[in-house]
Amino acid sequence: MLKETLKAEFKSAMKNKEVLKKGILTMIISNISTAEKEKGAELTEIEVLAIVQRELKQTKQALAEAEKAERQEHIDYGKEKIAIIESYLPQMMTANEIRALLVENGIGSGTNMGEAMKVIKPLVAGKADNALVSKTVKEVIA
Repeated sequence: MLKETLKAEFKSAMKNKEVLKKGILTMIISNISTAEKEKGAELTEIEVLAIVQRELKQTKQALAEAEKAERQEHIDYGKEKIAIIESYLPQMMTANEIRALLVENGIGSGTNMGEAMKVIKPLVAGKADNALVSKTVKEVIA
């Protein structure tokens, strides 16, 4: 579904001559195609989502470097790129939502970190930032 959305948006960006958006979507669709060739099968929705999230993470890292170097044109480009990529991602879960999910699944004080992560990871895949999940699990099990 996300893959089809990206392809449709790519066609729209071409028609509307949106150069930045077209370039970003070309890169993401190319990464998806490469991953499918490596896997030898169609990617799942979660795998496609992971590719889009990886692109977002790399862009945020590049933006941080541009800010350190005070390169305004790169900063502006990075911010625009992040806004475009984020528009294709689902709303991310908050710490409170993650905490509630942990409690619902019987994870509480004294639970082993590894066991807690095994339970929560599949439930939040593609819906929450991994650093936030880890931090929230540590708070709940402490």
